Amino acid sequence: MLALKEFASSFLFIVSWFIFAISAYLFYWVMIMPLLAIIPFLIFLGSGLLCFYLSRKLDDRKKNMFNKRLF
Repeated sequence: MLALKEFASSFLFIVSWFIFAISAYLFYWVMIMPLLAIIPFLIFLGSGLLCFYLSRKLDDRKKNMFNKRLF
């Protein structure tokens, strides 16, 4: 089960950065033609943020790192 959570977290993290790249491209078009590209830009930005949030929520490495004892 842990391997599946790690895979899902990594997959969502990669997908979120890919979606952010598409958002940056659409942001360029928002500056040139705002009426045609604002809705796709907001959709991709929202889905990228959602994937990034879910990736961080599934990632146990940060939680385990702070719970380990140094002694």
